[in-house]
Amino acid sequence: MIATKSHLFVIACLLLLGWGAVLNLKSAENQTTPRVGQEFSLKVGQQLKLEGVDLQVKFTGVPQDSRCPSNVNCIWAGNAEVALELFHNKCDTIISLNTHRATGAGDEGKVGGFRIKLIKLDPYPHTEKKISPGDYTATLLVTKE
Repeated sequence: MIATKSHLFVIACLLLLGWGAVLNLKSAENQTTPRVGQEFSLKVGQQLKLEGVDLQVKFTGVPQDSRCPSNVNCIWAGNAEVALELFHNKCDTIISLNTHRATGAGDEGKVGGFRIKLIKLDPYPHTEKKISPGDYTATLLVTKE
């Protein structure tokens, strides 16, 4: 009887693992590769190649985030810096984009005839929730110059 229960447990675990793999494949199939002129989102550490062009974008992190929390009244809105690594023509370029345009670096960068614009950075700070480095998602837009 004990051997039967353990066999059933192993079979149930294998079925759950198989079902998880099927769901993972279906979610990967539903993801579309963005094109130039189409907004897309990347999580920290994620990299993708844009459809039909020699350009890959990797979101490497948020070196600093001093944006005013949404539940606080601040004199200044603050700024968050987004670090990206761009791969074009077998070369890589590192750029920083900012949520606040007046910081000097701005919310756009250029590489090889492409313009990369930071549309938004989520999540927005809140005093009651600490943002972990891996929680960030950057929404970007790549256009041709």
